[in-house]
Amino acid sequence: MAVLTLLAERPMHGYELITVLEDRSGGRWKPSPGAIYPALGKLEHRGLITSTEHDSKRQYELTDAGRTVVTEFGQSGGGAPWDEPELGGHGDLRRAIAELVGPARQIGRFGTITQTEAAATVIKDATSRLYKILADGPSEPTPDESHD
Repeated sequence: MAVLTLLAERPMHGYELITVLEDRSGGRWKPSPGAIYPALGKLEHRGLITSTEHDSKRQYELTDAGRTVVTEFGQSGGGAPWDEPELGGHGDLRRAIAELVGPARQIGRFGTITQTEAAATVIKDATSRLYKILADGPSEPTPDESHD
């Protein structure tokens, strides 16, 4: 439904769908090309979307049947995944993970050896601290956690 919802806004090509889904989800969801293109193929096979070549890229758009599905979904109270409230109170954790991945990727791609080693140390420390939380919870609040 997420793909159909986006295509209801305007025609898009596959990579554009991937990036828009990532943006709309605040970085929590970035489908891989190996997931998005087979899904697009199935939607096209079911007659919900069509594709055409535009500037040497395959562009997808809704058919009348696809528009009907999106309309019915919206009328039944269904919304886009990025509009749904976070379930289980994990939204802050997911956002924090998404915020961590960005700079880690940048360091991995463009950082010096020293920066890469320092980043790996920070991530290993964070991993260890997370396992400690799972095991028995933090022993004392860190200075960042103290609000008094």
